[in-house]
Amino acid sequence: MVPRMMQLKHTTDRQAPQDPDGQAMLAQARAEGFRRPPARKWPGPVVDVHTHASLDRGAAGLLEAAGLYGVHKLFVIGSLDSLLPLRDRYPGQVEITPVFSFPEGEGPEEWVRRNRQIIAAARAAGALMVKLWAAPRFYARTRLWAHSPLLEPLWQELESSGLALQIHVADPDLWFSRVYTDPRLYGRKEEHLAQLEAILQRHPGLRVLAAHMGGHPEDLDALSRLLDLYPQLYLDTGATRWIVRELGRQRERSRQFLIRYAGRILFGTDQVALADPEPARYEVRYWIHQMFWETALECDLPIDDTDAPGGRPRLYGLDLPATTLRQLYLEAACRFFGRRFDAERTIQAERAGQKDSA
Repeated sequence: MVPRMMQLKHTTDRQAPQDPDGQAMLAQARAEGFRRPPARKWPGPVVDVHTHASLDRGAAGLLEAAGLYGVHKLFVIGSLDSLLPLRDRYPGQVEITPVFSFPEGEGPEEWVRRNRQIIAAARAAGALMVKLWAAPRFYARTRLWAHSPLLEPLWQELESSGLALQIHVADPDLWFSRVYTDPRLYGRKEEHLAQLEAILQRHPGLRVLAAHMGGHPEDLDALSRLLDLYPQLYLDTGATRWIVRELGRQRERSRQFLIRYAGRILFGTDQVALADPEPARYEVRYWIHQMFWETALECDLPIDDTDAPGGRPRLYGLDLPATTLRQLYLEAACRFFGRRFDAERTIQAERAGQKDSA
């Protein structure tokens, strides 16, 4: 039996977003366990460039939910040892993103040696990208900035090898006042953002994917400046609470930003597979993302967000045009990685969509 699809009204590019009875739609989706996705506004395949999973950590449930929502390819972040069996189990559906490693008990020279080996192994394994987690907690533990001279050999090697760098810098503004209260230990947010720009300045040939909207979705003007200055920089939308909260707070500005920089922003969710997840954990997050990017829905956010104003998280859909969604979901990833991801499937999906609307 083909699942019944909820019918949504999408605005045209020139219409202001309006709420299509958001709470009622949320209630229906919740009653269905978020397992009956609405029809997509753009019917082509979707690439999620930011997920975390392994075979022993609930990957099957995440991949099933992704398929249910039309997400046909996932870039999965982890150690190379955990990623290779996952890709073997799900060939064509999983791309691997090995992560740099800085074990406790090793010194800086050992870290550089270890991570140069990771670059070589990633390239040999067919990876397209390597991830650096340079959040404030990384700095607190290692006392290293991503633009430290010590790490320069890594960025030079990535640049010469053709591999891309995915990098997490900073964290939500709110965390710097609530969590990272000691700047001597964690650094200041402006220092964390500066390390990204320093790498961009020094390595114009290195393709950089800055995770979580560059760690700064709160300030779209700052992101515009970086995107205008550095053509090798791309952003991903990884995270659900953070991205939906901050972009939804500045709804029309966010919509215009995503339209203007279509082709430089890649879809990502930061979904994390768990060995024992709560019911609908993955489905509800894909539902949130679809509603946020594709519709004008306004409703309560169906997951907790302790950083939300007043403790009550809300979803304010951006209702992006279909042309922008195509860039977000597929074309930006193809451009960034220099690969066509399932081009024939895209053509078939578009033809099916045209028949449905005829």
